[in-house]
Amino acid sequence: MLKRLILPAILALCLSTGCGNAAESPRLTPVVKVVKKWGPSVVNISTERLAIIQHNLFQGMYGTAFEEFFRQNPAAMIPIGTMKLKGIGSGVIVSEDGLIVTNAHVVHMANKIYVILADGKATEAEVFAVSPADDIAILKITPPEELHAIKFAQDVMIGETVVAIGNPFGLENSVSAGIISGTNRSFSAGQPGQMMTFNNLIQTDASINLGSSGGALFNLDGELVGINLAVVQGAQSIGFAIPASRIREILEEYKEIKSKQPVRIKISE
Repeated sequence: MLKRLILPAILALCLSTGCGNAAESPRLTPVVKVVKKWGPSVVNISTERLAIIQHNLFQGMYGTAFEEFFRQNPAAMIPIGTMKLKGIGSGVIVSEDGLIVTNAHVVHMANKIYVILADGKATEAEVFAVSPADDIAILKITPPEELHAIKFAQDVMIGETVVAIGNPFGLENSVSAGIISGTNRSFSAGQPGQMMTFNNLIQTDASINLGSSGGALFNLDGELVGINLAVVQGAQSIGFAIPASRIREILEEYKEIKSKQPVRIKISE
């Protein structure tokens, strides 16, 4: 009698829990799960800009004592041609209707901006809003397919594992992992006399390299912790990200302004 009661109960349990299936592979770590689900929300960005090649009319004519003077005198420079310069970076899809967040320096002075989705489809983008003080730019594309927008993290815990996804050195959708090393950090960058300081940054030891700028920093819940910004040159595993809380604020400011007056910035051809 007892067996008659137990066997049906076990059968019902197996049907409801899938006990006949193989156990989940240990290879499916939390990091792998984040990459599989949210990797497509990170895009690669390719830019083009035209640089004017100039020649100094007086170069070498009056000796080195006057070289610097003539070099800084615009009247002494004549254009002799142009050069098309290409750049790379990363971005994060933040809305299904085609809004993408990246770093402002990724698209600075670009004549053309292309967003390459995870499946390789490329589409041209426009700059809709920029916050130079935060090094954040909002791009807009016409989605060629359904987009998978990220979710924002509500908080950050020092020591928690994070996953960085970006386009370092043109190596599309590369993944690195690390931890949150600190918060409320400051970082300065730029040329002497033109230095900019960014505050309230997240510090991480997840690898961030050239081209990773604008990429995503996820927690293990698959939520966006921050936008990758820069790495300290010459240091070991010290990188910075703009916190998701600031990204949300910029997006809300943008949406409020746009609801009152369009803020589209036309990129010059």
